[in-house]
Amino acid sequence: MARPEKIRLGDLLVNEGLISSAILDTALAEQKKSGRRLGRVLVDSMLVTEEAIGKALARQLNVPFIDLKQSPVDPAALKLLPESPARRLRVIPLKVMTEGLLVGMSDPGDLFAYDELARLTNKDIHVAVVTESDLLTAYDR
Repeated sequence: MARPEKIRLGDLLVNEGLISSAILDTALAEQKKSGRRLGRVLVDSMLVTEEAIGKALARQLNVPFIDLKQSPVDPAALKLLPESPARRLRVIPLKVMTEGLLVGMSDPGDLFAYDELARLTNKDIHVAVVTESDLLTAYDR
């Protein structure tokens, strides 16, 4: 059986009516020029909210989206990863589970961070999407 095609983030945003095809084309041109991720280009251009991008990423990857303003972080999870590597990897440990550690990432496609987390915590890593601004605010709490 063929593997199902993963829908690209831009196409997902167009299909959900969050942006038009014309806006996507403009944002993709800017992405190519600047090297920034598509979601960052759209957020920086104030065309889509950071939360909308995060929720779309979560749907694209079939992982949860967690609003850090509404969801408490498990103190036991925070103890598994010191703040310095958490900031460097741009992740936040959210919850210790029997099957591993749930972490919030604003860039869930960062395979280096994923592998480094597994090495540092010696746990199976499960990813949830969080917004970058929520992540940065959580570090400062």
